[in-house]
Parts: sequence; C-alpha cells; structure tokens
Amino acid sequence: MSMITEYVRLRPHELTELRRLLLEDPDNACEYAGDLRMGDLDEEVASRGMDTDKAWAGLQHLLTKLGPPVDVIGGGEPMTDDEWGYDSPRLLSADDAADAARFLDATSFALLAQHYDPAEMISAEVYPAIWDQHWALSYLEDYYTRLVALFCAAAADREPILVWRD
Repeated sequence: MSMITEYVRLRPHELTELRRLLLEDPDNACEYAGDLRMGDLDEEVASRGMDTDKAWAGLQHLLTKLGPPVDVIGGGEPMTDDEWGYDSPRLLSADDAADAARFLDATSFALLAQHYDPAEMISAEVYPAIWDQHWALSYLEDYYTRLVALFCAAAADREPILVWRD
C-alpha cells in the first residue's frame, strides 16, 4: 500500500459542513472531503483538490532545504484526532495558503531541483525509494507544478486547504 498526500480547497460552507461532520458523523467526514477533492462528476463541477501521489516526501525534502514559511506537506492544524489513512486531516488557514502560495510561486522548480541529490535522498530514506530512477526529477516537477497551482488558486480565492495523508 502506498502513501499519498491529498489536498482540497475549502469554501466557507464546505469548511462549516466538514466541521459539523467531524463532530456528528466522523465516518463520513473523510468521504465528504474526498468527494470535494474529486469534484462532482454528475454536475461537471471541476475538482478543487489534488494529490501528490508518492512525490510528497521528495517534495517535502527539497522544500525544507529552502526554508518555506509554511509546511505545505505536513503542516496545518489537526482538525480531529481521528486518522484518515496515515494521519489526521490538517487545515492550512487561508493566510497559511496565501503565504505558501507566495513562496511556491516565487520558487521555480529549477531552484528546487538544485537541491536534488538522489544518493542523499535514498540514504535519508525519503519515501519512496525511487530517487535514482531517470524519471524521478520530472515526476517531482509534475507534482510541484500542480501544488503551486492549487495554492495560488486557494490564495486568490482566500480559501483554506485541507491536507491529509492516505
């Protein structure tokens, strides 16, 4: 089983509903957030979320070297003690999302890639052990580009972001 990090931008009424579910119907809170992340296929509502597949740990490793103002992979305030897969869902406030968006938008992937050292990442046991593969850097770039877009969109709409590892 693999670990992925999931994200969803939350509108005010969605955050209110998620908080209600966490208190009254915790089993359905995760499903609700997952549905928001995927969008509504019946109504053709675009997805408001994403996942980083297994690139999350590699991205976190590289971002940490640059000292970001917000930990976009493992940060945020826990919303419950219940685990949704591998950890509790965490909320990055609208201010956190905006701070992160400014940093991410100003940080090109080329700058991040300057810190990419496959041997170091494997030695540090950064999940998963793929960093010596020829495609690993482009894999990180793809998910980094998506992450930047998500945070910039959330910042533009002053929305918080829910994060969890599944």
